[in-house]
Amino acid sequence: MAFIALILANTRMQLRNRSSLFWHFAFPLLFMVLFGLIFGRGQGTLNIGLVSTGSAWEEHFRSALSQVEGVNFTAGEQNLLLEELKDGNLHVVAAFGPSAAGQMVEVELFYDPGEMLAGSTALAMVKGTLDGIARVVQQVPPLFSIKETGLAAEGLTFMSFLLPGVIGMSVMFSALFGTAYPLVMEREKGILRQIKLTSVKTAVFLSAKAVGMTIIAFLQAGIIITIGVLLFDVRIKGSLAAAALVVLLGALMMVALGLVVSGTARRVESVDSIANVIAMPMMFLAGTFFPIETAPGWLQSAAAVLPLTYFNNALREVLVRGEMLSGVLSPLGAMALWTLVFVALAAHLFRWEAAKNQNGRPSQAAKK
Repeated sequence: MAFIALILANTRMQLRNRSSLFWHFAFPLLFMVLFGLIFGRGQGTLNIGLVSTGSAWEEHFRSALSQVEGVNFTAGEQNLLLEELKDGNLHVVAAFGPSAAGQMVEVELFYDPGEMLAGSTALAMVKGTLDGIARVVQQVPPLFSIKETGLAAEGLTFMSFLLPGVIGMSVMFSALFGTAYPLVMEREKGILRQIKLTSVKTAVFLSAKAVGMTIIAFLQAGIIITIGVLLFDVRIKGSLAAAALVVLLGALMMVALGLVVSGTARRVESVDSIANVIAMPMMFLAGTFFPIETAPGWLQSAAAVLPLTYFNNALREVLVRGEMLSGVLSPLGAMALWTLVFVALAAHLFRWEAAKNQNGRPSQAAKK
């Protein structure tokens, strides 16, 4: 009964705190909505500038690309178009040189090398279009007969990639701050010392904390998935039961990490600094918002062993790619290992109360 009472008390405390409610629910939903509004409505358009030189090939070029959905043309003088390119309003500017019978036509393509996604896509499209025009003009017979077959990959949008990452991020922040803050505060106020005098054992007390935060994690995951499906057409391809098991293990892992933070922090004021030093690098390096395949090799190696990376990868494989639990045993095993490591550290660092110095004030060292 004491265990159930502690679970209910911890859950009520989290849900009644307005600040906690914001970080548990409003904060991850804000990320979902903002990223969804920016990136979640299709891939956008490719803006291509065409320098007006009077070349006979310009009309062929314009006619060929006009058949491609999502391409916008802007024709004009070269200087003006290049300014638009520098301002980010255009992805590629094409300028046809003079044409003469029997001679190759020079085409100069201007693009921004820093625009890795849209710029590279537009550049490849322009080159492919030019090759196609050349084959048509030279009457080169087609070498391949292409048969197009659509497969069920419609749900693999940016929002489908983002949704598991937002769940992992929200569970991480909630578990870290929702576990560390109350414990350090209760220790400073002497509440933990009073609980210690009761018959409640340490394992029971901390387990109740973990179960309470796990309930919050399930609520977060459910709300985020619902918003993703209803507002951004995210397609859930995997088993929700398998995803629930991943969330359960991920929540326990992050709660254990929160216990480590609570044992490390001497005062409530230091919780924020310690937790952020741990959480912020993981949030950006664990593939929460974008894949990290383009990062330097050493950074990819470091990111690959982060606890949140395993959490995000396992959840993404299950929800987005439809993997069964048997297909994510490797990240699940790594999450279990991290959980055991954090539990061992937390058991070593946990303190019921802060030691008193000669003046009766809390000292810098704490005793168990």
